[in-house]
Amino acid sequence: MRKTAVLLLLALLSLPIAAEPSFGYSLAPVGSFMESRSYGALTLSAIFSPDKELHAGDVELSVDISPVFPFFEGASLKVSTPLFQTTGHPFGWAFANTVLWAPSVNVGVRYRLDNEWDAVVGCAPFAFEDTQFIYEFFSPYAVYSLTEESWGWGMYVLRFSYFF
Repeated sequence: MRKTAVLLLLALLSLPIAAEPSFGYSLAPVGSFMESRSYGALTLSAIFSPDKELHAGDVELSVDISPVFPFFEGASLKVSTPLFQTTGHPFGWAFANTVLWAPSVNVGVRYRLDNEWDAVVGCAPFAFEDTQFIYEFFSPYAVYSLTEESWGWGMYVLRFSYFF
């Protein structure tokens, strides 16, 4: 946990000082599948973006809420960054406004009930940025359980993020 905090701090410090920070939130249905446990939930996230134009180094704190008991499925802390951004993409037909195609990657840790810790690595190949919004479709992620030493996976089907 200490290594993760140091890496997050280094990532934040490496961003340009002149960048304009932004805060936002996101909502997304999520499914997570592991050998010993699987669940579906709604993810509620608070996002800090050090640069609201690039969204490089976005720090996200999220909570997974399930519709069945126990309602709290877990909490996670992630850092994400786009690989590139372009307006010249083949998905322009799907949006009324001009949006940036910005595939992104993220890495983080997740806490689950019964003191279970997971490492999470994900990608959002279909991420699109507008002036105040990020839309992500079919974003898979890999999960490694640090307590059980087993692998799993999950997916955000549709994720909607709004920035102030």
